[in-house]
Amino acid sequence: MKYLFVLLTACILSAFAFTPSVPGYQISGNVSGLPDSTWLYLRTATPDKEVDSCRVIGGKFSMTGRIAEKAVPVYLHTAKYTNYVHFWLENTVISVNLKAGAFKKGLIIGSATEDEDRRLDRLRKPYNEAADSLGQVLAKTKDSTEREGLLSRIKSANDEGKEVEKDWVRKYPNSLVSANILNIYAITWGKETTQALYQKLTPEMKATRYGQEINDYLLLNRNLKVGDHYADFEQMNTMGKVVKLSQVKGKYILLDFWASWCGPCREENPKLALTYARFKAKGFAILSVSMDESKSQWLEAVKKDQLTWENVSDLRGDKNKATLMYGINAIPNNFLIDENGIIIARNLRGKELDDKLEKLMP
Repeated sequence: MKYLFVLLTACILSAFAFTPSVPGYQISGNVSGLPDSTWLYLRTATPDKEVDSCRVIGGKFSMTGRIAEKAVPVYLHTAKYTNYVHFWLENTVISVNLKAGAFKKGLIIGSATEDEDRRLDRLRKPYNEAADSLGQVLAKTKDSTEREGLLSRIKSANDEGKEVEKDWVRKYPNSLVSANILNIYAITWGKETTQALYQKLTPEMKATRYGQEINDYLLLNRNLKVGDHYADFEQMNTMGKVVKLSQVKGKYILLDFWASWCGPCREENPKLALTYARFKAKGFAILSVSMDESKSQWLEAVKKDQLTWENVSDLRGDKNKATLMYGINAIPNNFLIDENGIIIARNLRGKELDDKLEKLMP
């Protein structure tokens, strides 16, 4: 009996000893055209974070590690992104074959999610190529009638491409690619379409980061338009103090959405600063909401652009809760609110904004 007990114990311990550990990712790569000791970096797109790095030796490189999610979109790139390729990273064995100057055409094998994404790319490729081709013709065309026709055809091609993506979500509700696409286009497609597609996702996909962010949008979005009362919210200002939109006092308040990384926003800021200086004594106020993730970059931009009014952010990037509430899918973007809390105009900039304020506050 004692012998049997010892034998059973040994078997149990042996089973634990030889239970394979949960695997991570193992990237095995070949790359031509890069000098020895060139650094390669692996980083996630959202949030922008380095995951791994290694040197190229003899045209080969390898990376090993583990990600917490089922799969994440990453960039594999050289310094300053002179070469880069985007793909889905999974905790599995992945083979990568690249050529300097043509990383985007690299062959990546082993990630099932990447295979799905490339299948979708092949489906939407005809529409993307049609839109690009028409865009090249448009750039060379000056005739207004021809331009109008070309713009209409470009829109049709883009719309058909979007229908391919919506159809993918409907057909593959348990695909991480589906959840990611719906998350990316939720605001652009609107609450009604997004709600219908979200309901088709499996519970597993709804539980992912993408599914949770889609749900945030559906819960927060107010579909606000001119004539509606503003929706209140609160976020931290540059000094770490919580500020509510309702706490900003003025006869007319501009709710401005921007980000430090947004070129057109940064170009617009000096004009907005002049408008503020001209009308603030008459009761004009601004609350700027930043779609930044990096606090240091946000604060640096506020200082450099001399944004002397109230600035807030929750540092959630394009998932900033105020942007979800107001349905912001492109920046710069703004809402002009009167003293009764009614949205009276949207996306007024530069001279248009000055002219409107001149009429309101002569």
